[in-house]
Amino acid sequence: MTKEDFRKILNLEEFIDIIKVETGDEKTKCIHIKSSRKKARCPECNNFSKKIHDYLKPSKITYLKNSEEETYLIVYKRRFECKYCKKTFTEDLGISSPKNKISHKTKQLILKLCMDRDRTLTAIAKETNTSVSVVRKTFLEATNNYPDNMETVPEVISFDETSTYTQEGLYSFVLNDPIHKITLDILPTRKKDYLIDYFLKVKNRKSVKVVICDLYRPYYEVVKICFPKAIFVADPFHYIKYVTKGLDDVRIRLVHKYDDNKRSKEYIMFKNRTNKSLLLKSFNETKAELKIKQERQEKYDKGLIKQKPYDKFNDYWYGTIKIKKNNRFVEIYRIDRLQEVLNMNSELLEAYNLKEEFLRITTHVKYKDAKRQLKEWVKQCYDSKIPEMVEAANTINNWINEIVNSFKDERYSNGFTEANNNTITKIVDRAYGYKNFKFFRLRTLVILHKSYSGGSRKNIENGQKHKNQFF
Repeated sequence: MTKEDFRKILNLEEFIDIIKVETGDEKTKCIHIKSSRKKARCPECNNFSKKIHDYLKPSKITYLKNSEEETYLIVYKRRFECKYCKKTFTEDLGISSPKNKISHKTKQLILKLCMDRDRTLTAIAKETNTSVSVVRKTFLEATNNYPDNMETVPEVISFDETSTYTQEGLYSFVLNDPIHKITLDILPTRKKDYLIDYFLKVKNRKSVKVVICDLYRPYYEVVKICFPKAIFVADPFHYIKYVTKGLDDVRIRLVHKYDDNKRSKEYIMFKNRTNKSLLLKSFNETKAELKIKQERQEKYDKGLIKQKPYDKFNDYWYGTIKIKKNNRFVEIYRIDRLQEVLNMNSELLEAYNLKEEFLRITTHVKYKDAKRQLKEWVKQCYDSKIPEMVEAANTINNWINEIVNSFKDERYSNGFTEANNNTITKIVDRAYGYKNFKFFRLRTLVILHKSYSGGSRKNIENGQKHKNQFF
């Protein structure tokens, strides 16, 4: 391979001459380079100089891997003397920063790989032929100007927490813009006093109109103190979870009822995982499913897709599952299996119907009728005298005004936040946890924003995702 071939492979500038190429072993290659220019620009007065003062000792720079070979550049530099300002300076080949042993292109690759949630620092270090400390240092240098907190926030924001197990505590607090689907910030704790101190520093906090979060009393108090003009909206995902949990708790109680006879049909049916998922599954289509179905129907009508939209009733409930019967597997419709389980206990059937009624309200009822129908549902739960459903009804009744607020706009949900939490969980799991919260926060925000700039207030207000300004 000629020197010109190496220049093209390594993507070196035309003015860089390759002196020689040394191969240490099968996986290491050292390429000696120097500048072919006869003059250099003085950084002090910006004039060119041809007078060479002396030659520096060659420096070894880590470069990008080439065909899985570790590549190093042995750089020969000269020091020039400026005839105008009489200063001496070292020529710049554009390979690396002064006093830095890592090339610019290696740094760019490190920062690009740091945006990948599935790559750990160890994996990045191995891929770029560097060390974990170099990767960490490069990342922190790039995020040095990342904002520490939000000075302003949008009119609609959402709160949630995610388990991170950092040195700051078990839970981290996540602040999002659910309308434009942007993560605004991650805080080390969800404690009320800390959140109040943080949000009192927000300049436009009185212009916030809506705050969406789960049914957590400290969040409610934070909203009332820090955002006096905002309405508190309960997240549908969380309050529906209370109702489905009530149904599942009824099932669990029935399982324990037959603990003494684990061979009984009742124990086996109530314990079965497939039966559990059938019970908790919404029988009719939810808001999200209806929206997806409508979008797919429009695409199907326009001929953009060939497959018909998914029909939950026919495709799911009249789909078959395999069950073991008389020591052999047979196929049965899901709807028949569900009916068989419900017919085994009247209390379970009543709890299931209450769950379905609640889901019907959240899916089809308008804002003006929501409070009345929710109160009727709460009364039905009290009349049923099923302890688990009564407990769920108490929660719904205690937060009924905040739950009704979620009926005003279907966008008022923490769906984006829950999806983000999945990404954050994977980031934590890949690294087997983060002790340093500051580094965890920066890494997570960079991955979510796909940017090292931290985004601008203008982009967030206009609903634009952060553009990657680093590459």
